[in-house]
Amino acid sequence: MRINPDYLVTFSAVAELGSVSKAAEFLHLSQPAVSGQLRALSDAVGAPLYTRHSRGVALTSGGLELLPLAQAVARNIRRVGDLAHQNRNHLKKQVRLGVSWTLATRAVHLAAHFSGDALKVSLHSDHTPRLIQMVADGELDATLAVDASHALPDGLEARRFSSEDLRLIVPGGHRLAKIGYVNLGVLQDETVLWPMPESSVRRRAVKLLRASGVTPQRELELGSFLALKAALVEGLGVALLPRSMVSLEITGGHLSSLGLEANDITLGYHVVSAPLAMLPGAVREVLEHLGRRPSPSSADA
Repeated sequence: MRINPDYLVTFSAVAELGSVSKAAEFLHLSQPAVSGQLRALSDAVGAPLYTRHSRGVALTSGGLELLPLAQAVARNIRRVGDLAHQNRNHLKKQVRLGVSWTLATRAVHLAAHFSGDALKVSLHSDHTPRLIQMVADGELDATLAVDASHALPDGLEARRFSSEDLRLIVPGGHRLAKIGYVNLGVLQDETVLWPMPESSVRRRAVKLLRASGVTPQRELELGSFLALKAALVEGLGVALLPRSMVSLEITGGHLSSLGLEANDITLGYHVVSAPLAMLPGAVREVLEHLGRRPSPSSADA
């Protein structure tokens, strides 16, 4: 049986807004029209999709099962509308790309490459879970994320495009600066600098320390990678980071990068989006260029 995609768009709006009347206003339809589409969709699916209550509607188990599929249809219809608008008005195509702070440098190069007249990449930085949800909600076309192989919303997939090892980053004049590799035990005599708790890099570093049983002499939480890098350069402590995040400071001699003699130190870098076959051509073009970039070096400076 062929299901009218308009019914799925309507159902998605009702589910997200939690109200038939709000969905009708949003879709510029009458409430009877919305209710009629929902009844037709329920009949086609063969299960009730929602129940009414004093504050709006609540989805049934059948409605919850259908919702991600309906949202995918609604998201793709919006994309078709955007594409048609761009083509009719000869507008520059825009790809909305999320990026975790860890991958900011890579994303900046990507945006700079696509800065011509035909295609533009706009960047949005946030924590990985929030970025993934924005892709699921259609607010972003894709996102670059660290260790994004955990459970994803329906309709999305994570494709690993690169990886990088965590390193011990120390000030240029630090006592360990000239040593090639160290074990985590050296942190017992150090002040460890931390970024924000939501950081995927921090979560992996904390997991490493717990597994090794190492407790740093002192810990200093700085809340952002910018503050963390400033503290490193000032000699206030050391940090566990991928080398690419401080490559300029290392090249300038302000910081040094040491390898870690430990297991499970590799960060996976992923693109999270709908399956490639479902992406607009402009998004695929951007992501394919990302795949051609060399992976960040984990070699010592």
